[in-house]
Amino acid sequence: MLTRNRLIKYFVMLTFYVHNPLFPLQFTTNLTLINHLKMPQNAPAGDSQDDNIVNEQPIEISSDSNEESGSGAESDTESEVSVLSSLGDTSDSHDEQKMEDEFAAILARPAKKYKHYMDLCTTAFKLNVFDKIEVAINEFQKYTTIPPHIWLRYLKTLKVVTQTPAERAVFETKCASALSSFYDEQLADFVVKSLLEQPLMEQHPMWSKLLADYGLERVDFVEQVRKLLSSMSEKEDVELIEKTMSAKCVTWNCNDEQLQSISNLINDFKQKLKASTENSSWLQENFILKVDALSLGINIKCSLVKLIYERCLAKYPTDSRLWLDYIAYMEKPIESGNRALHHTSVNDGYLKCKPLDLINRVLQLKPTMALNHKYLELMEQHNLSQEQVDVEITRHLERLEPYMEMNVELQLDYLAYRVRHTEVDDEQQVKKLRAAFRQVWDRLSDLYGDQADTSYEVLQLWAQVEYAKLHSPDNGASIWCEILNYPGSSVKSHLWLAYAQMESEYNSGRKMTTVLRQALSALSMTPDVHVIAELYRRNERCFGSYQTISDCQAYCEAYMQVHNKVETYRQPSTWRGQADRKQMGNQKPVKRPSAPLPRKQVPAAKKVMPPGPPSKEPNFKYSPNMEVNKIFIKNLYPRCTKDDLSDAFKCFGNIKDVRLVYKHGNQRFKGIAYIEFEKPEEAQNAVICGDGLCLGGQNIEVAISNPPPKPAAGASTSTASAAGQRKPLKRRIQTTLIPTRLVINEVKRRKKLELDMDEDAAVSSTMDANGKANNANGNDDANDNANDKDNAGEKADESEKSDPPPPTVPKSNDDFRKLFNI
Repeated sequence: MLTRNRLIKYFVMLTFYVHNPLFPLQFTTNLTLINHLKMPQNAPAGDSQDDNIVNEQPIEISSDSNEESGSGAESDTESEVSVLSSLGDTSDSHDEQKMEDEFAAILARPAKKYKHYMDLCTTAFKLNVFDKIEVAINEFQKYTTIPPHIWLRYLKTLKVVTQTPAERAVFETKCASALSSFYDEQLADFVVKSLLEQPLMEQHPMWSKLLADYGLERVDFVEQVRKLLSSMSEKEDVELIEKTMSAKCVTWNCNDEQLQSISNLINDFKQKLKASTENSSWLQENFILKVDALSLGINIKCSLVKLIYERCLAKYPTDSRLWLDYIAYMEKPIESGNRALHHTSVNDGYLKCKPLDLINRVLQLKPTMALNHKYLELMEQHNLSQEQVDVEITRHLERLEPYMEMNVELQLDYLAYRVRHTEVDDEQQVKKLRAAFRQVWDRLSDLYGDQADTSYEVLQLWAQVEYAKLHSPDNGASIWCEILNYPGSSVKSHLWLAYAQMESEYNSGRKMTTVLRQALSALSMTPDVHVIAELYRRNERCFGSYQTISDCQAYCEAYMQVHNKVETYRQPSTWRGQADRKQMGNQKPVKRPSAPLPRKQVPAAKKVMPPGPPSKEPNFKYSPNMEVNKIFIKNLYPRCTKDDLSDAFKCFGNIKDVRLVYKHGNQRFKGIAYIEFEKPEEAQNAVICGDGLCLGGQNIEVAISNPPPKPAAGASTSTASAAGQRKPLKRRIQTTLIPTRLVINEVKRRKKLELDMDEDAAVSSTMDANGKANNANGNDDANDNANDKDNAGEKADESEKSDPPPPTVPKSNDDFRKLFNI
């Protein structure tokens, strides 16, 4: 019942509407007023659960006026008249404009994630504009499965603007989509209240599907249908509805004892599920055993298990293991003797539980590699046609574009499926299979560039199919040539070994010698060249003649000499193997950290100056791009010279120039250098084989020169920084502020300890040792920590010294920490 003040306010606002020239537009947009003025006499009482949702996540466009009137809510709150108050008060216009800008920014954002879609819907509901709410829901539905509480807010809003039969049909379609997402009682309550407003004969299909999902737990829904059915007079209609409900709702014909046993089991399961903090398969298995022990029909038992899994999925929607367990249960037969009778015989409502339907539901929510494998397996088991599989795979791959590895894996599974269903004697099918391989490889290259499938799994599978299935070794060899022509692939020994294996196994080794010689040429500078050489010798000894064996020995010896020459500059333990899956062949491999060398004490007064004047270095032209014929070297020892670098790298090719880099201020050597070769191939060999060389006791690091972008000449600091062309300044260590009083007290304490030690010099060796121990416990912890970083020998010598080191005034944070044993 409306209060007097609210009636006066509504009357004033209605007068404003009538005299406003924009009355039709405002009347359509702000339907809250109409909703409050409808006030049907026989409105059902509101549900406390729905009211809690509205309070937790308020909906500006209210669809619960009937519930408000039934619950007796007479408080004139701001949320009830938000639309009306906004017409007379313009103080919130700035906030509305800000929210509209935020909505537009989120909507225009590329590569949106789940959080962005949630923010988009929340902003749309705050704006109270139905068009924006509709856009947000449609965008969210394209991305993933909408959670039930968002569906509930949207359906309440949509119900307000539903007036015509066509709009009612749209509303029912949206209700069906919402009910097919997850098991949710609050959502079902709202749909039931909407169905009660319509004749049973028109809505009995929706009733039957809803009872198929919720009839086990919500017996009150079944009773409401029976009540409506008893009020109908047409006998034919009653029989039709009775037959439909009996076929769909498993509890329609249950007695009170059966209903009680079902209710007890469901309540027990809900308590256990509520108490659980994470999904565990034992919970479902335990209650499945309890369901099997009940004296109920097979359909009721299957429906109970479906309810158990659906309630678990509502709490843990992204647990792929739970989805796979659900699918596995629905796949197995009910009785071991009857293979044709499966759990999929259970009646489906809006929540589909067939294996293929379940996999589609979870893939819409959160795809994983295991689910993708299962998806393709189920399509193959259900004998879908090639065209249907192509359509489903194409649709799913569009969703997987942000996930490169998952996309590549599914593409490989799809190609394997195509291979299994291709008749090798049919030229048209073979042609389509080759076109599918080429299409997959080109698509991955277009999407991800050089980062896609860096192991060339797609092309290797294609080559294997050409050799083994299609019996076309020439096509397989051409694919291998394509693989080995990609940058960095020719120095990967496992690719050459796979190529040689296919030639040996499927082509009778006809091109084996040619392949192995090409491999020796490409891998001559790498440690894996001996593997290829041994394979070459073994192959010739098995299949070759005396002359071919002799030629093989000479050919391998020539490359092994080059390799041994390179190894003289390399420590044996610095090489760790080929690059990983995402590293290109011309990048440096990961090195094992070398043991620290003993530090040599250098007097502080002496400074190590670099040999030769650095001012005479040639000025290299700054290049913003990768310099393929120039290498960059770092971690050089301080006294390194040009001659040292030239001697170390001249074996890789003709050196044009060498440049050592010095600091601008004090002209000290920075430990880095550049070497320019005549050819890019020489620079690449220097990177592959020179990385990790030991020069002057230090392991150097070598890479192709790739300088960062340089700001334009004359550009200001702010301009360059704004354009993103300037690297951020390196964070410096804060200047220490050492408390003077603490320093003075520490110096006094050390002087006192020195005097005590001089007085104890004449005491026996036992007392002297005790004095040393006390002195060590008092103020030598910092010295011990510093000595731990040196070798064990120096530490032992230091502990045997009778004279403590002279006290020093701390000059840095590290000295200050050592001083107070921090």
